[in-house]
Amino acid sequence: MKSPLTGPGTGKSFIGALIAKILHDNTDETILVLTYTNHALDQYLVDLQTIGIPSSSMVRLGGKFNSSTKALSISEQPSTYKMSRSTYNMIEDLKLLSEGYHDALSRKMSRFSKLQFTTRALLEFLELSEDSEFFDAFQIPSMDDGSTYVGRRGKAIAVDYLLKRWSQGKNAGTFSKHAEAEFPEIWAMQHSARDACWKRWCNEIVKEHVSELSNLARKYNDCRAQVEQLFRQKTAHILSEKRIIGCTTTAAAMYTEQIQKASPGIIIVEEAGEILESHVLTAMTSDTKQLVLIGDHKQLRPKISNYSLTVEKGDGYNLNQSLFERLVVAGVPHTTLNKQHRMRPEISTLVRSLTYPELEDAQKTQGRPSLRGFQDSVIFVTHHQPELNAKSLADRRDEGAQSSKENDYEVKMILKCLRYLGQQGYGTDQIVILTPYLGQLYNLVRTLSTDNDPVLNDLDNFELIRAGLISPAGANIAKRKIQISTIGKSIAIFCTSLARSVNTTQIIIRARKVTSSLPP
Repeated sequence: MKSPLTGPGTGKSFIGALIAKILHDNTDETILVLTYTNHALDQYLVDLQTIGIPSSSMVRLGGKFNSSTKALSISEQPSTYKMSRSTYNMIEDLKLLSEGYHDALSRKMSRFSKLQFTTRALLEFLELSEDSEFFDAFQIPSMDDGSTYVGRRGKAIAVDYLLKRWSQGKNAGTFSKHAEAEFPEIWAMQHSARDACWKRWCNEIVKEHVSELSNLARKYNDCRAQVEQLFRQKTAHILSEKRIIGCTTTAAAMYTEQIQKASPGIIIVEEAGEILESHVLTAMTSDTKQLVLIGDHKQLRPKISNYSLTVEKGDGYNLNQSLFERLVVAGVPHTTLNKQHRMRPEISTLVRSLTYPELEDAQKTQGRPSLRGFQDSVIFVTHHQPELNAKSLADRRDEGAQSSKENDYEVKMILKCLRYLGQQGYGTDQIVILTPYLGQLYNLVRTLSTDNDPVLNDLDNFELIRAGLISPAGANIAKRKIQISTIGKSIAIFCTSLARSVNTTQIIIRARKVTSSLPP
């Protein structure tokens, strides 16, 4: 296991590409490249092509690729795979079987949605239940001559006559003498005990229907899974012909069987500090010979929805501690890169003071042109306008929080800054907006969508969809692109996230209690 640990902008991706190139050229092992987001995967695969690895050696799993990696997607790969006649027949048989289960499931669901707990339905249930003695107790006694009992107005007594009287807390009425003699304990029950039995039977009926629905659904899912597995034999065949397989952790879970058949001997994990330990472990197989973890344990941790299980909570569960961070903290040998090539010194000073005291500035970060239209390259803006609670959603990262945060004043301030930067000649593709809160993120997206087409990363997009604030199939309006993202809440994470995400000459950090004028 090798662990290159890097600070922000120190060449982590470049070193990772070099490692992949060396392993590709000097070994025969299949290499699995694992990332957390589609964006990181696409960027890494582009880096591999740039450094000289032929695209014919690579394949990308998953559907959310961009134009630069479309040719690497599994659907674009030529294949010599031919499905056998027996496999084709098996697929057709499974399809027919799954259609039968689907139809039966639909009928059963329709009946379940119309389920009513009538006395007749209860009688049918009791006949085959463990309480069959109740069914016997509620049967109308038969006459020796085959005659039928009639009640008032000459109408035949219904089959559920006794059950109705029993459930109402009454005696057996016309059949009291017979019922009390044959089933004294049942008819001697108090009304409350009868109600309890009635509720228990209703619950058992529901459980019985749910069990049948679950069984049909499981059989249907099993059929569909077998069909998918047979279809994915082609995918496994393609993977076996490639040297480098790239995928996100989600795709790795979806294609587990196919990846295992490819038997990757080397796994390279990009941004390993942001990937759950379990995701790394499940991607490994018995054929794994080398694990290369590339990342930074001082930056963002993996996200989990339950705060009580995090490192920050301090209860020892530490589920959001990556394998990378745990090994580095435990003292496992690792390599650190200290010279950063991304940030101008005014910005790297913030990062160096808070988190990376050993960070050095590369020569190419010196002497960059100043930000046009502003006095300084780093500006702190504060104000007295209070924030509001975004009651429409709660940040799952804040335990117990009933709402997120938003501030309309700051949104208007950002909009003015964007327009001002545009007047200075900066395009929206040169600007990134970061915010700590999901509520403010949605507020920014909603406001800026009138002039721009906000670009969200995979994680923030998922959070907004899960909160029901945007549609999964949101239209991609052809406007000027501007990137918006959430960040971690601690100041150290805040600054390092900016340092790794923004290659501009300005950072605006939110504070309070001091006023400052804004550009017009």
